[in-house]
Order: sequence, then C-alpha cells, then structure tokens
Amino acid sequence: MKVLISSDGFHAHYHIRMSWARVFKSLGAEVSVWDIHSKPVFDAFDEVEPDIFIGQTYHITESLIKCIKERPEIKVMMRASDWGDKQEEVDLKKYPILVATDEEKRLIEKLKKETGKPDFVHNHYPQNWIDVTHNKWKDIGVNPVSMLHAADTFILNRKAPVLDYLKCDLGFIGGYWEYKGRSLDKYIIPLCHPVGELNIKIFGSGWPVAQCLGKIPDEYMSSLFRSSTIAPNISEPHSQDFGYDIIERPYKVLYCGGFCISDYVEAMAEVFDKEEIVFAKDPKNFKDLIYHYKENPEKRDKHIEQGQKTICEKHTYIDRVSDMLNLLGIEKGPEACRKLKEHVIGK
Repeated sequence: MKVLISSDGFHAHYHIRMSWARVFKSLGAEVSVWDIHSKPVFDAFDEVEPDIFIGQTYHITESLIKCIKERPEIKVMMRASDWGDKQEEVDLKKYPILVATDEEKRLIEKLKKETGKPDFVHNHYPQNWIDVTHNKWKDIGVNPVSMLHAADTFILNRKAPVLDYLKCDLGFIGGYWEYKGRSLDKYIIPLCHPVGELNIKIFGSGWPVAQCLGKIPDEYMSSLFRSSTIAPNISEPHSQDFGYDIIERPYKVLYCGGFCISDYVEAMAEVFDKEEIVFAKDPKNFKDLIYHYKENPEKRDKHIEQGQKTICEKHTYIDRVSDMLNLLGIEKGPEACRKLKEHVIGK
C-alpha cells in the first residue's frame, strides 16, 4: 500500500498528519508526506503512485482533479473546511474559522462528479457537531464524517519517568498568539501573577510571562505531563463560545497519565466525562480548581487512571487510521490496526 499525505507547512495539523503517517508506516505501508509548496502535484503523484491520497478540500486545484481522475482505483479522503448550518452563527471577523470558499465548493463538486471522489471528507469535531458544521457538503454528494484527534502512541510514553526538574503545580505546552491569547489571558495568565505563588512551567513561544521556559523537546513532553500536578487544557475562543472544537492536548495529557483541568467545551464534555477530565465552568472556577487539586493531589488519582484507560481503549491514532481504512473500504485494515495496537500498548 502506498499512501500520499499532503501538507501545507509546519503547524498543529502537520503534526497530526505525521501521527497518521507513523501508523501507516507501522502497518507496512510506503508513506510520503508531500509539502504542497515544495513540488507540483503532478510530480508528487507520479513519484508515489499512491493507493490512498489524504488531502484537504481547501487545497483542491484543477491539477489535483486531473491526477485523481487519471487513477480511477485511488482512495481519497480530505480534511474539509466548515460548510454547514452552524456557520451562519459565527462572526468570521471575530473568529477566524476555516470555512469553505465558493471556489473550493465548485472544485470539490467537479471532482465528485468526474471521479466519485473523495470517498469522504472529515474534521475533528464529534459526529453530532459535524452534522451541523459540515452538513452542506452532502448537498454536492460528499459524505462528512468525524475524525477526532487522538494520542500518538509512537512519540508519547504513558510510563515516562517523573523528573524532579520538571515537577511543578501547573505544566503547559503550547504557543501564545493574539487569537489564542483571548483564552489564555482569562485562564492561564492570571495564575502567573504574582510570580512564585504557583510553580508554573510553560513551554512554547510568544508568551508574555516569566514562567515561559522556551520549547521542550518531544522526548520530554510525556514526563512534563506526568511531573505536573495539573496539566491544564485551554481551548480557542470559538470552542469556548460555540462548543464544538476539541484540540489535541487533552488526548496527549490523559494518555501520558497527566491530570487535566480544562475550560468547558460542550463537545469535549461529550467525548470525555467528569471522571476523566475536570471541567471548569469559568475562569474563577478554573483558578479555584487549580488550588483545590494543588492542595489535595490524591484526589487526582481516579481521573488519571480513568483518563488513561479511555485513551488507550479508543482514542489513539491507531484507532483513527483503523476508522479511515474502514471508511475507505479496505477490509483487512481494521484487523491489522487491532493487531498493531495490541502490539504497541497491549490488550
């Protein structure tokens, strides 16, 4: 099996695509990750001759349509921009959500009519939210499905050592930028003052606080989550206000055996229950919970145990690739993923 994954730079979704790639490689597939800015689409397809193409609706071009049309047996899945009833509620000047353009819709409709592809489109919201954020893709014959984020069992370590120099009350990995700052300014920044009241370690770029220690190597990420009394999750403003976007962080924290307190996002509370993640109803409640669990760390144990169990059971990227292969009609794919998962994390 040959798999071609297109990407568009070094950002959060690049890392997620690399997580998929690691699973495919572990299944024995030949995997190529193609930076769309590095070479023409014709060259990428001719070099790989993929059996599966994983792309994005927002990067559709006439040339890509031609490449897919020339390969009638190819399986195609694409991450899709929002195009649904829910979009009408969102002020796009205030919330820079990725929404489908008219040209994007036109070209995907053309691709579907001429090739029958894509087999499906996806986004990382739960299915009940996909049904209102992506439902209009159905109007042009395209099936939108949920493909949640997950934990990468190949780079995260659920048994990583607790390291003294990473021990802290609150450990956080992630960048600070203007848009995300609208959330971080309410939840994390106030806890950083006065300096020293809480032992806080932040790893990332752009932070306007003394507790930021720069970037952390991937191999120490798991230990940070395990060495922190609390490894919080803070969502982006549209998630908080509209309730349907779940970022990757909670999956990582729980898989590694970290304890997570999160802002409340409706979709996240549907995927994780209160036995796995402690949800704060507002910034004041978030602060109160931080201090409560700092003073009573033994109360974290049941959440840590249940959270890790849930991720191992159903929220790894092996599970996601299994879903992909099932949706693409590759009969032996899910069973191969089951065996791989058993090998990687046990029964």
